[in-house]
Amino acid sequence: MKFLLINPPIDYKKVFKPFAIKAEIPPLGLLYIASSLEEGGHDVEVIDFCAEEFSKAKLYKHLLSADAVCITVRSQDVEVVSEIVRFIKSVDEYMPIIIGGPHCTLDPKYALRQIPADISVRGEGEEVMIEIADVLEGKRSLEDIEGICFREKKRIRCNQGHREIRDLDSLPFPARHLVEKYSYGEVIEGYNPTRGKVASIMMSRGCPYNCKYCINRGLFKSFRIRSAQSVVEEIKILEGRYKFLHIVDENFFVDMKRAVKVLDFLEKEVDFDIWISGIRVDVASDELFKKMRRAGVSTICLGIESGNQDVLNFYNKQITVEQAEKAVRLARKWRFFTIGYFMLGAPIEDEKHFIRTINFAKKLPLDSASFSPLAYLKGSLLWEEAVREGKIKAHEYAVLADSRRGLGKFTAEELWRWVIRAFKEFYLRPSYILDELIQSFIRWDFRLIKSGFNLLVRYPDNVLKMGEDEMLYRYGDAIRGTA
Repeated sequence: MKFLLINPPIDYKKVFKPFAIKAEIPPLGLLYIASSLEEGGHDVEVIDFCAEEFSKAKLYKHLLSADAVCITVRSQDVEVVSEIVRFIKSVDEYMPIIIGGPHCTLDPKYALRQIPADISVRGEGEEVMIEIADVLEGKRSLEDIEGICFREKKRIRCNQGHREIRDLDSLPFPARHLVEKYSYGEVIEGYNPTRGKVASIMMSRGCPYNCKYCINRGLFKSFRIRSAQSVVEEIKILEGRYKFLHIVDENFFVDMKRAVKVLDFLEKEVDFDIWISGIRVDVASDELFKKMRRAGVSTICLGIESGNQDVLNFYNKQITVEQAEKAVRLARKWRFFTIGYFMLGAPIEDEKHFIRTINFAKKLPLDSASFSPLAYLKGSLLWEEAVREGKIKAHEYAVLADSRRGLGKFTAEELWRWVIRAFKEFYLRPSYILDELIQSFIRWDFRLIKSGFNLLVRYPDNVLKMGEDEMLYRYGDAIRGTA
């Protein structure tokens, strides 16, 4: 059989109309499924509509040679996936369509109510797709497959279970050859942090922590890690083919011994420019950052979230404000490009909390900062508490911390005004601009200057220069909407 795997387009224009958003990294989840299908003797094609422009004519050509279609679904993409599925069914009403990914894992039955596909998968898809392929070839029945929902005449039937790969080392490496046609790495037009071909790598699934806002507990049943040997073997394959390596794990350093083994290999055997998606601030040390730098790590992301200890405690982050400041200052010492993430809107927060977080972000030697409003995401502890209290309906996947729903002290519009204010105060400081100019010369890396020029000059319509009322008016639907 031939499977067509689709990564649907993300409609960034709803929120950031001035920006030309492009694909940062390959769709790793789909590539794992692709490799499992190939290992099972099936032909696979991958279309990444985050890396190429979507068109129905283009999709039609790919459908002509496909026996089944598999689409990953993120909650914000339900409408566009539904449109794609309806188009596929208009071309061939008997084409089997399987949907999976985060949205389906959180509620596979409701996903099928929203999207007119045939089968919805709850959990990790590598093994279940082989089983579904057997069904399509008449070798078994859908009733025998754990962790799926499917259509049977006019009703939806669901089998119990949540699929999970216990031994991650047993998985074949992602089928990266299927996306060689694409160019990854450019986050926004004018800023490509990679300067070369990009590969992403997964070293664990799940999370051992229990932050109240995080949906990992809803997506994964347990935390599992790959062995250092498995990771090293995959990196060996990537050497020479890619310049940039994006470690997508948020828990790379949970097993410090394994992390050190991988870093030692990266230092001694290969040459990559490395970006680590998530590092907990409480693991930061001179010794570790020195080893990371020698291994080729150039960019790190830190989940700081707040400049208020009571808010960090509320989120169950198990970190301190002092640890966050130490981590950022050590990162500057070792010349990492450092990105800090912050949230505004915890139900215990008032204006003083917001001001402290903004001032804390400005105090830190960060190269980039991202501010977002708190959203109650399906699967998180915050979401579950709000559902029990009747503030959120069970089918709602993402709801902003809006005071009108008893989820915070500010309306959604007020919350977004604070987010916009945070961005403006952080990026439009003369001291920040001067610091980044100096750092660009120290690192001999002028990509951020180019990016900043594009944001402030080339796009006069952008968020930083836009008035708050204009921003809320023009993007009000996206700001107020929920997934």
